Amino acid sequence: MNNKFSTFILVLLLSTLILSGCKATTTEQPQQWITYINGKYGYKLNYPPDCTYGALPGYCKEKPPEERPQECLCFINGENPDEVFMQAFLGEVNQLTLAGFIVSHYDTPVYNPPPGTDLVGWIKENFSEMFEDIPDETNTEIDGIPAVKIYSPPSPMAPSYEEIYFIKDDILFRINLHDVDNEDNRELYDFILTSFSFEE
Repeated sequence: MNNKFSTFILVLLLSTLILSGCKATTTEQPQQWITYINGKYGYKLNYPPDCTYGALPGYCKEKPPEERPQECLCFINGENPDEVFMQAFLGEVNQLTLAGFIVSHYDTPVYNPPPGTDLVGWIKENFSEMFEDIPDETNTEIDGIPAVKIYSPPSPMAPSYEEIYFIKDDILFRINLHDVDNEDNRELYDFILTSFSFEE
């Protein structure tokens, strides 16, 4: 397998099955993806160059996803720094899957824990009604920060999803990932999470 073809396959798998109802349309290297910077909280993450920045244009909603142009198949909206939302349709035109990635922090007491708060204890105290199985200890990291990842299996009414919680500077952040059992979605999420970091 030559280098050019290997690079193309890697990019497809890591993400550029990219956000497209057609086949992947970019051969950009992951390091050439665009960096979103949240000025309020100081974190950044990378997203594919085919994504539209801002709210999804109104004309994009006039047709079903499989009939939309490329710029309507992925968008990232960072206009509200408290809830940054990315949505993308991945895969082949006749088998599109919906990926959703949200980073949020809300100005409520639950999302502003006291200094020195134990993350796992706080999650169990405040979110136990949302989840059946909350881990007893941190089970992942975000930019080296201990975090709790909670998986919710699919149901007849909804696909699987994951939520990741972590505390940075006494602020609780939540990352929500939609339909995580889908392989294309998981590849995309893993790349975005790998790029997620706080500025020095």
